[in-house]
Amino acid sequence: MSSRIERAAYVAWQVGVRLVALALCYTVFAASGALASDGVVTQRGTALATRCEHVGPVGLSGLGWYWRCDAAITWDDGSRETSSFKHSELTPRNRTEPVPVAWREVDNSGHMVTAELPKPFAGTGWGLLVPLLGVAIMGVELPRPASPLADQWTGRRKTARLQLWQPLVLPAGWALLIAGGLATAAPAVLPGSAVITLLLGHLVLATAVVLGINRRRHGFEQPPLISPERRARCERAGSALRWIGAVGALFVLVMGFGNWLGVLGAAAIPLALVALGQRLLLVAPRHRGQSDGTGRAPATS
Repeated sequence: MSSRIERAAYVAWQVGVRLVALALCYTVFAASGALASDGVVTQRGTALATRCEHVGPVGLSGLGWYWRCDAAITWDDGSRETSSFKHSELTPRNRTEPVPVAWREVDNSGHMVTAELPKPFAGTGWGLLVPLLGVAIMGVELPRPASPLADQWTGRRKTARLQLWQPLVLPAGWALLIAGGLATAAPAVLPGSAVITLLLGHLVLATAVVLGINRRRHGFEQPPLISPERRARCERAGSALRWIGAVGALFVLVMGFGNWLGVLGAAAIPLALVALGQRLLLVAPRHRGQSDGTGRAPATS
């Protein structure tokens, strides 16, 4: 009976995780302005709020607290209509301050009316859309409540400490996506740097998905201890990657000084190289400590 209760609790927990991830995906997509940047503008006008209410923490605007306002719109051709605006596109101050709005045709099959405000983070929303949807579909493996596969967590920390690069995959992928998305709001320091960073971030996260599926099937397998020759190569490679990444990040900083979002997008890849190099330099001594029987290893991964 207890195993059935644990399994039911685990299933309920994972359903909740997916619902939260789906709500987070919608919130990021809407709050970043990506939702209001789609479609072809066919008409422009101005809007004045007539009634506003504060909604949240969960609602049609996503997670958080937002203003939802009804507004009277006057189009440039003189026609008038009313519409509702979510995600704080309009606020109570827009009862007297008109906001430019646009009629957007979406795929020739529908339309939406959006406030024509700056959307500097729309690229971030588009960049995070697929990964967040993936989290909502696949869920997240968490240690509590107890999973029917809880034995896979035995020895996980010890195993992760000896992995050469796998622990970096998820954080590096998300960091590259966020950095590349933010960089779309600024002039490019290097041509195409934001797009390249976004694509690389998606590739790294796709790798993380493959690793995650493999771990769910086979658990956390103990990696083989590397030979002294390979440890030496890892240390040399780690030092080289740190230097290359540091020089690349410094070059980007000098090239785009003051354009911080652009620098962030262009420097994300060299900084990822620094992180990988540092990881190699940390792991090689751990393998040495395991192979010589001393057990020397730092306390964290």
